[in-house]
Amino acid sequence: MQRIAFIDLARQQERLRRGLDIGIGRVLDHGQYIMGPEVGELERRLGDFCGARNVITCANGTDALLLALIAKGLHPGDAVIMPSFTFCATAEPVSLLGGVPIFADVLEDTFNLDPESVKAAVLTARRLGLPLSGVISVDLFGQPCDYDAIEAIVRENSLWLICDAAQAFGASYHRRKVGTIGNITTTSFSRPNR
Repeated sequence: MQRIAFIDLARQQERLRRGLDIGIGRVLDHGQYIMGPEVGELERRLGDFCGARNVITCANGTDALLLALIAKGLHPGDAVIMPSFTFCATAEPVSLLGGVPIFADVLEDTFNLDPESVKAAVLTARRLGLPLSGVISVDLFGQPCDYDAIEAIVRENSLWLICDAAQAFGASYHRRKVGTIGNITTTSFSRPNR
């Protein structure tokens, strides 16, 4: 019986191999393994693609969230609202910095943050006496969250909004490109194991 790979990485690499070898050779030739010209080019092209003014690359999506939280000044004990249906990397950097994840429910049809549950999470943080700093939204399955509703809650409560666009980078929300929504947008290019 012939086995057919669910994901045929060798075949995918076949199409890309020549370009990969040329690119790797270029990096080996100039020897700038950290912050070389390819990094600047990637940042420029990502910004052009989504319309973001400033783009900073890092190792992975978890580090991107960590950098965003540091940039927003998250302090130990600060609460951050996030969806209950998400990868563990959404809560990890909040906890690493001593923050308190407050989980909000998601909508049944999109699995994105439920704005009504975000409102309830604001009340939960207040009831617990936690200083509430912000919201991390997670766009899933190519679908951006309901940002009209979420941004209204964020403004009303003087919070910041970090958008995790790893699963919707390239999408648009009401003519706004994902990557330019919220105070900071993060993304990553790793794909889940299947």
